Amino acid sequence: MQQYKVTSDTLNIRSAPIVNDTNLIGVLPKSHIVSKIANSDDDKWFKVATILEGEILEGFVSQKLLSKITVFSINTLIEIGGISIKQADGESAIFYESGMSINADGAPNAYHPADTGIDFLANAGNPGNWWAVVVNQNGNPFIQSSTDPCPGYYISTTALFDSGFVKHDPRRYVDSTKIPYIVLPGNSEFTKLTGVKLGDFAVVYNTSNEKLAFAIYADIGPKKQIGEGSIALSHALGNDPLIRSRVRRGIPKDIVYVVFPGSGNGQPRTTSEIEAETKRLFEIWGGIERIKSL
Repeated sequence: MQQYKVTSDTLNIRSAPIVNDTNLIGVLPKSHIVSKIANSDDDKWFKVATILEGEILEGFVSQKLLSKITVFSINTLIEIGGISIKQADGESAIFYESGMSINADGAPNAYHPADTGIDFLANAGNPGNWWAVVVNQNGNPFIQSSTDPCPGYYISTTALFDSGFVKHDPRRYVDSTKIPYIVLPGNSEFTKLTGVKLGDFAVVYNTSNEKLAFAIYADIGPKKQIGEGSIALSHALGNDPLIRSRVRRGIPKDIVYVVFPGSGNGQPRTTSEIEAETKRLFEIWGGIERIKSL
């Protein structure tokens, strides 16, 4: 899709290529970016799609109030651990390039009392200071029962969870081995500048092998670190992170992340839902050709 930016102070987007009181579906601010879908029968209008506050809008706008974009104006919002978090003028999506360390949190076989889980127990905390497993009122980790997915293992958590399950039910959390997810820093300045929230969607691209994956923001990491994803995301990008059944192999570089603030509903989603929701956002944003241009 060809991208255009709004040249007027505001631009109405309508459900049909005609001006009346009933078909207004949104108001786009100056410099907001839209993607052209087609010309209308009336050459005064373009049919466009755009992302406004995380929601997809598709409708008609006056083409005389648009200007074709040949070069995007890019700003750096913040740097996290030496990684620049960037954003184009006129859109809410953010993007950055880094490597990818692997987060096993949420997997029912992530952590074991004898440190035989797929991740090392030190990554979950230690007695008196556990941060990645569920603990009881005395601060001791719950252990999965015979009816749970991995009896004898601790219950690993993610910041995004399904409130329909109690806190000591492994199904409450986002399973790293099944769901492609990203981790973003617990940094209040980052959150304020980007507007991103748990449950928002992302596209992740491995420039070294051109593998593309759709993901959800499901866990919070250190405030000065960015570039982390789940086991399932690593596999989707062509990297097996397990060596001798333990998480040992990340991706050192060449991973591009595009995150769409406001796109989720704050809830865990299935892999098929993540793909369906994110694929359309990605297409409107500019798709594979734009991500390669970064």
